[in-house]
Amino acid sequence: MSNAISIYVLASIGPLISDTETERLAKGFASSNTLALGLNLRISEFIFEISPNFRHVSNAGLNSPNLGFNTQNIEFGIFYNLENLYFFKK
Repeated sequence: MSNAISIYVLASIGPLISDTETERLAKGFASSNTLALGLNLRISEFIFEISPNFRHVSNAGLNSPNLGFNTQNIEFGIFYNLENLYFFKK
């Protein structure tokens, strides 16, 4: 298998429920919005991934306070193709 590089963009929005009020966010319903740019490098049966991302959590002005939280993150991953293990072969 040859080496291959893949680039992707990920955008997600997801609901969450917070049980604790902070100085920046009321407790109750909120949403988490994420935007990421990822890079995959395939080497043989392994895939190495790096994905810096930006995340914003707020309650869309439904409750006060609603300053929200912004975080910058970086994720790393290593994947192995399990189909290459002997008990998966036909």
